[in-house]
Amino acid sequence: MTDKMDKWLRSGPEALLRKAGLREGNCVLDLGCNQGRYAIPAARIVGNSGRVYAVDMDKKVLRKVKRQAAKDRLGNIETVHVAQHGAVPIQAGTIDVILLYDVLHGGYFPEKAQRDNLLREVHTLLRPGGFLSCCLTHLRPFGWTYEEILAEIKDAGFRLRRQFRPALVHDDKLVRVRIFQFAKPG
Repeated sequence: MTDKMDKWLRSGPEALLRKAGLREGNCVLDLGCNQGRYAIPAARIVGNSGRVYAVDMDKKVLRKVKRQAAKDRLGNIETVHVAQHGAVPIQAGTIDVILLYDVLHGGYFPEKAQRDNLLREVHTLLRPGGFLSCCLTHLRPFGWTYEEILAEIKDAGFRLRRQFRPALVHDDKLVRVRIFQFAKPG
């Protein structure tokens, strides 16, 4: 790992999430959380008055998230296991922010109907006025464009608020990506 990547891993995720709009007291759902690269920093940001749901289909990575949260004394993070393409067992309209980073691509959701179902569920989970923060990756290998996926997200009832281009570690490389932030109209 390079010095730049190591430095980014120490402070970059929290800075990125703050720039994305996470605030103290938010209820955050990190869908496809993997080992918690964003769920753990999100829990620090939202503090004791907030909550983070770290959701993944891999029980092994969820155990790692749980151990890291305990090590960091973060009592505001809950791990949630879901089957692939399964419903997230969280009450509708209760989430302020959903993180969908490196998830909405052909490796997980190759069919448009699968993506549509996911986006409808995300829309249902968000409270009115909440937002979806989305990092789209792996589009070219599946012959997709940003415009196509952004149109699918808009068709699910979201409105693009803004985008920014931070650097982050992805697939063990420090790369510049596009983060899109969508509002659920309220």
